[in-house]
Amino acid sequence: MAKYAWYTRLSDTLHRLTVLTLVGGSLYMSGGLVYTLYMNGRRYEDTVTTPTQKQIEGSTSKDEENKSTPPPN
Repeated sequence: MAKYAWYTRLSDTLHRLTVLTLVGGSLYMSGGLVYTLYMNGRRYEDTVTTPTQKQIEGSTSKDEENKSTPPPN
């Protein structure tokens, strides 16, 4: 293997570190974005499919009103 000058080795090392940093950072940020989108979608799905406390209370209070009120003739 041929010996290179110190500045060639230094520039090669800096280039490799720069490329690895950019690629690694991009993968890290992409993974964080995918995770955030997944968790937000899951939370949204839970809020849409699960009835809220007001809806639960509203349906029970309406049922109680219907039971206490006699049916019209």
